[in-house]
Amino acid sequence: MKIDFKNFSEKIKTIDWPKKIGSFAVQKEASILVAVFIIFLGYLGYVWYLYAHNYQWTDARRQEYVNTKNSGISFNKGKFENVLHDINARRDEYQKNVDNPRDIFRLK
Repeated sequence: MKIDFKNFSEKIKTIDWPKKIGSFAVQKEASILVAVFIIFLGYLGYVWYLYAHNYQWTDARRQEYVNTKNSGISFNKGKFENVLHDINARRDEYQKNVDNPRDIFRLK
């Protein structure tokens, strides 16, 4: 078997490769989309399994996580009382009876 390297480069044109790949993709469009969708679903299933069912925290790691989350929470009773006071003041202002509304159009 003899390979002619002089004419080999003439038979393979690198300019035609994108056109050939594009025509293949157009012909097999549905198959390619199904394959990509199946791969994507498989990856999502794998990630879901890792994060939902295959967690591997030790008791010490869980306790450390709980401690870090609880350390940032502080209840400020003064601010809470101020907010309650503002809410009650607004409620009282809303419940006042308006006896004499202003006539802004001067209809009388």
